[in-house]
Amino acid sequence: MDDLIEAGFGLDYDTLRFGRTSERWVLAGARLRDRIASELSALVTDVEQVGSSSVDGLMAKPIVDLAVGLATGQEFVPVRATLEQRGWIYRGDARDEGGHVFVLETRPLHRVAHLHVVEHEGRQWKNYLQFRDLLRHSPDARAKYEAVKQQLTRQVGDDRDAYTKGKSAIVRELLDSEG
Repeated sequence: MDDLIEAGFGLDYDTLRFGRTSERWVLAGARLRDRIASELSALVTDVEQVGSSSVDGLMAKPIVDLAVGLATGQEFVPVRATLEQRGWIYRGDARDEGGHVFVLETRPLHRVAHLHVVEHEGRQWKNYLQFRDLLRHSPDARAKYEAVKQQLTRQVGDDRDAYTKGKSAIVRELLDSEG
């Protein structure tokens, strides 16, 4: 977890703060992804780094986002137990809004990572990867997404729920434009 802190990751609950994703952020997130993939290798199908902090140069909250792919028929309970043994805090099943959600904190109420356990090759899995790849390869998509994020931060202040809900329309629009 030290490499996440050294890379500048971490955000208190009920605050919004952004930085430019750097190669350092992407590499620290990739190391966390690789560690989780190794720890869950017998339990899940795949682990991917997703979200804005996986896109070099994009404005992002300093939080790593990971998607964990659970194949149909794979048990969730051992995945949850393994993650909790490694310090991840289970926040519940957000269903179509993010699957089984876990957070990693460096201190109480200070997150450095989010992890979403979703069905591998399901709609959420595909959307996470498609959106990440679109932002990595399309300057126009990045610009549109960033403009909405900046507008939302001016409108909602530190209300992270409102910020997250506010982004959903542009995410859907950009995904639909690709499909």
